[in-house]
Amino acid sequence: MGQPTSSPRRVWKRVLLVAALPGLPLLLLLFLGRGLRHEFGNLDYFAQDGSRVAQSSQARRLPSFSLTDQKGEQVSREDLAGTFWLVAFMTTDTATTPHLPQLTQQLLWANWRYRDEPDVGLLCLSLDADHDTPDRLLDYVTQNERYNRYPGKWRYLTGDQSSIDRMMRENLGVPRDSADPYNIATLLLIDDRGYVRQKYLASSEHEIGDAVEDIALLKKRKLEFRKDQRDRAERTPLPFLGPRDILPGSTGPADTLYHTVPKFALIDQLGRECSHKDMEGKIRIVDAFFTACPTICPVISSQLARVHDQLLDQGLVSKVQLVTHTVDPANDTPERMMRYAERLGASPNFWRFLTGEKEDIYPLLQEGYLLTAMSDSTAEGGFFHSDQVLIVDTQGRLRGSYDGTKTSEVDQLLEDVYQLLAQE
Repeated sequence: MGQPTSSPRRVWKRVLLVAALPGLPLLLLLFLGRGLRHEFGNLDYFAQDGSRVAQSSQARRLPSFSLTDQKGEQVSREDLAGTFWLVAFMTTDTATTPHLPQLTQQLLWANWRYRDEPDVGLLCLSLDADHDTPDRLLDYVTQNERYNRYPGKWRYLTGDQSSIDRMMRENLGVPRDSADPYNIATLLLIDDRGYVRQKYLASSEHEIGDAVEDIALLKKRKLEFRKDQRDRAERTPLPFLGPRDILPGSTGPADTLYHTVPKFALIDQLGRECSHKDMEGKIRIVDAFFTACPTICPVISSQLARVHDQLLDQGLVSKVQLVTHTVDPANDTPERMMRYAERLGASPNFWRFLTGEKEDIYPLLQEGYLLTAMSDSTAEGGFFHSDQVLIVDTQGRLRGSYDGTKTSEVDQLLEDVYQLLAQE
């Protein structure tokens, strides 16, 4: 007698079971709680309200401060720059912090993973400055960092407690609970420029594992940017724009006098004087506009806002300057330009909007930057000006001109700025 034939329903059940088997490990992982909170690669910034933002301009960051470390040395934000820090908030007083051994064990795990890498460290901020004297902190740190290859990778800061508490509350988003002031379960990941990039539950082993992976991701991005800069440094230099003079008896490019932007002194959106002296040693990104422009200005400004955010996010404020000149100085007062700049989210020290006397601005734009700028009653808004955005190198020479209304050309402008930075 033959075997009974399987029903169609049973066959489909078997097919579905076989198809589901490869996904069981993922379902189990989700059931156990992993992967629900953490998203690798999502390392944007925390805004002051706790939301996530892609740019650093409004992000939480270590403020300027002066505290004392375990060696009795003064430490500032600048002293921490260049290193990625996993930050804990604690005190070495076990009477108020009975969980100190467990927290220390968690920190040691992260420390052990990066013990041989000088640009990753552990930073502790005291919750009891009266107890946490440098001598006590030195004993704690010495005991726990003895396996580190490089000194200074574990820093414990103390000082004025009200200053530390204010930094935690206002800048880092980690307020103390008055009912349990010595128990802070949060760890922060702060990047090499002092910005808060992620937060973790200090008591969770798998979140410490997340922190270790996130540090690796930030380091990888930094290495990729450095590699890109090395590649850019080897490219053909950007051309020089504008008229040039060849010196008598010249034998090569070294005897060529390239067009240079002249000296100037104007007023920015904060009412401050801004001159060529403020541009020394910086690459300039330059354009012309007016606040009432109904045509191309909003488009160019939005493109430059994108450039502003990207360069700001990459910490290039000290090396690059955005400069926008009005062609309508009679109406574009500093106050009016400030409102315009605020709508764009412009950092007033990084992106300066300039006004002044017409007889100073127009020659600078026309003869210095070689841009079109003129009053024209037939033009929309009453002014006609160039749609070009320029790159000016650190010596005041024109090196690139781009259509500011086109995303592809503004992308090329960014790439050329990076190349110029690498080559200079």
